[in-house]
Amino acid sequence: MAYSGRLPRESLLWIFAAQFAVLLPHFARLPLWIVAGWVLAAWWRAEVSRGRRELPGRMIKLVAVALVVGGLVLSYGHWFALEPMVALLAVSFTLKNLELVTRRDAFLSLLLAYFVAATLFIFDQGIPHAIYGVLAVLVVTAALVAQAGAGSAGPRRALGLSARLLAQSVPLMLLLFLVMPRLGPLWAVPQEDASATTGVSDSMSPGDFANLSKSDKPALRITFDGPVPPPEQRYWRGLVYADFDGRRWSQGFGVDPREGGQVFWRDNEVALPEVGPRYRYQVIQEPTRSQWLFAMARPHSATDGVGETRDDRLVRSEPVFSRLAYEVRSWPRDSINEVTPMGDFDRRRNLQLPDGGNPRAREWAARLRAQGLSPSETSDAVLSFFNQQFTYTLAPPSLGADTVDGFLYDTQRGFCEHFAGSYVFMMRAAGIPARVVAGYQGGEWVEGEEYLLVRQYDAHAWAEIWTGERGWQRVDPTAAVAPERVRNGLQTAAADEFMRDALVPLHRFPVLKRLQLQWDMINYRWYRTVVGFDSQRQQDLLRELLGQVTSARLALLVALPAVGALLGIWAWLWFSGRGRRAPPAARLYRRFCRRLARYGVERRPGEAPADFAARVGRELPHLGPMARSITTAYQRAAYADDPAALVQLRRLLRGFWPRLRRGPAPGQG
Repeated sequence: MAYSGRLPRESLLWIFAAQFAVLLPHFARLPLWIVAGWVLAAWWRAEVSRGRRELPGRMIKLVAVALVVGGLVLSYGHWFALEPMVALLAVSFTLKNLELVTRRDAFLSLLLAYFVAATLFIFDQGIPHAIYGVLAVLVVTAALVAQAGAGSAGPRRALGLSARLLAQSVPLMLLLFLVMPRLGPLWAVPQEDASATTGVSDSMSPGDFANLSKSDKPALRITFDGPVPPPEQRYWRGLVYADFDGRRWSQGFGVDPREGGQVFWRDNEVALPEVGPRYRYQVIQEPTRSQWLFAMARPHSATDGVGETRDDRLVRSEPVFSRLAYEVRSWPRDSINEVTPMGDFDRRRNLQLPDGGNPRAREWAARLRAQGLSPSETSDAVLSFFNQQFTYTLAPPSLGADTVDGFLYDTQRGFCEHFAGSYVFMMRAAGIPARVVAGYQGGEWVEGEEYLLVRQYDAHAWAEIWTGERGWQRVDPTAAVAPERVRNGLQTAAADEFMRDALVPLHRFPVLKRLQLQWDMINYRWYRTVVGFDSQRQQDLLRELLGQVTSARLALLVALPAVGALLGIWAWLWFSGRGRRAPPAARLYRRFCRRLARYGVERRPGEAPADFAARVGRELPHLGPMARSITTAYQRAAYADDPAALVQLRRLLRGFWPRLRRGPAPGQG
């Protein structure tokens, strides 16, 4: 067997296995042509190893690169986003197959595989992805081990050594996790798909929120430092809809920060009173790819990059591309007596209605206004009408062009957006400033970890009206029809329709429901302990361990475990005899065995030198006589302490290495 540094078949198969392991999670999000390109490149390289094809020349490689660049431009349109960067890395990884010739090429490809494996966590940092990432790194490391020679390419040996290497790196990994400076996550880079993954969108039309009732995915996890608000106050506001075009409510100019809405970046300055009733809590929000955050009314957050708007909302300076934790303090509106007068611009914005449409609703609002009713009395009249004749349902019928008239006078069946939208329309038509607020309401209390779990089906829309005496006041028209929705959640309010289309309705199986909650608690701990381990948590932990965080104490924290580990390794090597310097004859014989192992003949544990020499003669006949001579010289040098035998052993080995590399002569087996 000649040795020229070229890749044997076993090493090539390991490289393909490593590539497949790290690319597999990306196949669902990469363009199909990249996946097909990887399959084609791997197949071509496999054919080359069989002698059926030649490696592509320079011209073919240039054409392949040009096609790849063109494909990326057509698929993504621009470069400065996360998905095209990951796709470019995957394509580079794929094209490397077209020039896999030597072990050096294999090492470069496998080192690149580690980077591809790291990109798994850009899109998801959950426990399943973490487990898969570890397995992918295990396979890549095994592929590196397999490059040492045919004796190392066996699955059991390669995976076993890879597992031992990774296990030995765990203490160092934990130490670096604790002391290394926490940098901003890579997944904070803008991603290609800007659509929100949360259920609450930046606009609302009839039927939108009803569709959200089909999803039980988590949206928020909220931990309280102190009292927990009762269900009637658990309104997690995220957006305010001020503009109505006759069918769809949207934020509109002056509300959405992207369209002129003002945001106050207070930099830890507290603008609300320090005394009086308030709630302190931490929100862990799932990725939304949007800037809006969720909190109760009158919020203030000291978290970096979080600002407040004039309509009692929190927004972030950058979209939420991954789970985000932020601290909030909220003051119930009843505890703040000062009311800022409403300006003319805000009044016009919160009285805006289309020029035409919904004539019957406008006529009723005009009659209410003519009666000289106060805002509260007008609100009570509309809510009383809802309470008497309307039905709360997750499957509302479709509405025509005049959506408010159709709901109020024809179908009288709807979900929260129907009640909130028609209520605000009536208030505005009656001359009372009003707006629609969207977010989540309620949540499920998880006793095991003591946090509030808010799911997507808790998405809700309600209203706020303006009174000169009290300012903005929350009114939930849905509560007039289905008060149990606010007190006990959607499952109680719409028991017959709740999650009716779900493949597995977990709420009907208590055991499965408990397992779902247990899994959510595990994810909650994972985020708080690992993913959410930011610089602030790191400083708190280091202060707890060291008292005062100084360079000297930090160096001591790093040095002591390292020195202890080195001393432990030294003691193990010494007492086991492995750390003592072996005699020259033993060192030369070990080198002889290691060289043979690279070529597929490995000495078995406990195998006598003479038996090993006999097996070498059977498996590599052209090396048999020299292997027996080397073994005889070793035994005389090691056991008879013969200096001449040691000189002979060195001479035999010098002649053995070239013969081992040349392989058998023509005609020899």
